[in-house]
Amino acid sequence: MTEDVQPKAGSGPKPRISRRRRWAFRAVVLCLSFLPLAVGEAVCRWKGYGGYPPIFRHLGTVDGRRYFGTDQRGLSTFFHQNLTTPGRMDEQVFTLPKDRRTVRIAWLGGSAALGYPYPPSLAASSFVRAMLSDFWPDRNVEVLNAGTTAVASFPVMYILEELLAFDLDMVVVYSGNNEFYGAHGVASVHSFGRSTRRMRLMRFLRRSALVQWASDRATRRKPSAWDGERPRVLMECVMADAQIGPDDPRRAAAAQNLRNHLTEMVRLCRNRGVPVLLCTLPANESGLAPIGDDVTLPLAPADRAAFDSWLKQGREAANPDDAVERLERAVVLYGRHAESHFRLGCAYAALGRPDEAKAAYIAARDLDTMPWRAPSALSDAVRDVAGQGGILCDIEEAFRAASPDGVIGWELMEDHVHPSLRGQALIAVTVLECMQSLSGPLQVDGKRVRALPEWEVYAARLGDNEFDRYGVASRMVSLLEAPFYRKHNAAALSRFQALCVEHEARMTPVELAAARAWKDPRVHQGGHRPITGMVGMALLDAGEYEKADRLLTLARRNVPRYSVWNWEFTWGALHCRREMRSTPLPEDRILMEEMLRDSATFIRVTGLIPPPLRRHLGLVFHMISRHEDAIAHLSEAVQYVNDSSGFIVVESLAESLIAVGQKERARRLLQTPVRDPELRAQCEALLARLESGVGGGG
Repeated sequence: MTEDVQPKAGSGPKPRISRRRRWAFRAVVLCLSFLPLAVGEAVCRWKGYGGYPPIFRHLGTVDGRRYFGTDQRGLSTFFHQNLTTPGRMDEQVFTLPKDRRTVRIAWLGGSAALGYPYPPSLAASSFVRAMLSDFWPDRNVEVLNAGTTAVASFPVMYILEELLAFDLDMVVVYSGNNEFYGAHGVASVHSFGRSTRRMRLMRFLRRSALVQWASDRATRRKPSAWDGERPRVLMECVMADAQIGPDDPRRAAAAQNLRNHLTEMVRLCRNRGVPVLLCTLPANESGLAPIGDDVTLPLAPADRAAFDSWLKQGREAANPDDAVERLERAVVLYGRHAESHFRLGCAYAALGRPDEAKAAYIAARDLDTMPWRAPSALSDAVRDVAGQGGILCDIEEAFRAASPDGVIGWELMEDHVHPSLRGQALIAVTVLECMQSLSGPLQVDGKRVRALPEWEVYAARLGDNEFDRYGVASRMVSLLEAPFYRKHNAAALSRFQALCVEHEARMTPVELAAARAWKDPRVHQGGHRPITGMVGMALLDAGEYEKADRLLTLARRNVPRYSVWNWEFTWGALHCRREMRSTPLPEDRILMEEMLRDSATFIRVTGLIPPPLRRHLGLVFHMISRHEDAIAHLSEAVQYVNDSSGFIVVESLAESLIAVGQKERARRLLQTPVRDPELRAQCEALLARLESGVGGGG
């Protein structure tokens, strides 16, 4: 017999919650879970994080013309894991609407496209502009060099996407050398995966203010580009993995990424109706041994010992016949060893067997475990994409045709992938030859291309000079001193060190001191100061006005048009000319008017008058006897004078004051106490001349 179980008080069927309420509850819980993130995101955005600045920002508008310029902050977003060493692009300024006579060409890629190690005036893009200007004297040819150091093709794709909004007529893409170690390369510290899809996803996520704040905090703890006494080159800073074996899957990923990104670039250009030239990637094959260390050979111990023996004997062979015999045996044992192929190529070349040498050199480049030189697969990717809507600009084959036995070496290259001055000119000619296939006003007559003057003529016109050549050799020394580079290519380092010694032997003491000061990385904060500008200003101070004028005129070509350095070098050149002749020549007046016009444009666009602009603008106004304008600017600039280098500001202001009848104000200016003894002595001497009635009046 069982007892009846009585239900407890209050028990019974539970009330049912409606589906709508359940979903509302879940939504509230979900929102509360994300609330801390939302608050954090809001706070970080309030602090200035979040989103991406443009790479080309609107600077201002003057008379209906909008001015745009390069914004380094936009480029830095591709280098977010180590902002102490971001790549750089030369500053570009351009306008919309574009003048009807202007042909605007965008030039994109990595440092090879930028023109490194040459200054902007000697880059391939400048050769193209000069050559096309000869062909089209009635047009204004504008080549926007957006080449950026240490970027793979992924950032180039975004740079192009922005540039296409600025009424381009043609695009040249010379990208692919940095698919392994550049920003968003597959073996770089700035890498986010091995596929385009992952890179896009990560770039999207990095728009978050919280992510950017966290990255910024981490970046502050990153080491700088200095390693003890030696500044590390950018190549060292971006490298995450120093060894990529011949079977490493990242090799295929790099080629596929380049193919994907070039395909997208072609699509973007076709949608805008803009022709795009895709350039293959030449590299120094005969001049440089493989940069990386070869991987451990997958051989049995006996075969490994035999390989090592044949390779050692090949290195030490007294004649090329013996070297070939032993190295061929090594290659038969294991054919994916970069050094053995390179040494075999050298031996073949010494025996006059060019075809075999070429094949061996190419194999050595392709098997290099540190692929700073683009392997063949990357140029093949360029050719594949060019066949699907782009225009192939086969620079690699052009370099081969111009190289001894079809092997690219020191004749056309400065290092592993950066062309020599002759190479820069050859790139330009190759681009012009490709423009024969264009239709309409951009088409170039092939006969005229073949009738172009020798490359040296254009180099001289663009400003080739002994100091920039010294600068190139110095930059190569800095690069080749990197331990991983010097290890297998000590001869290349010695080559450029000897060139530096030769250049220095021809310099005067003043020139040598300035040139050596230029090599200090700290003088290039905020950009790369041209060596011609530093030497030119030193010569000006030394009273060597003719030399100084020539160098300062060259330096102006290699700094942004609206910049402190441009104002400084322009005034320096004008000062030299005034010292050399009492009456300005027409070209002197043109230069003065250009500076005044550009200064007025800068002030109207930005609404700013930086102290350096006031200084140099005031000095030019004083030079042309516009004393009221000179006084207005120099009165502000004189506040920043604290040593004898600024005496010319004091002197010019005093003379302008006297010229307008303000002699007492000039006297008070010269009596103002200053700490620098040399400056004080200069002011006292000028005051003495003023009191005696000598040397005043402008």
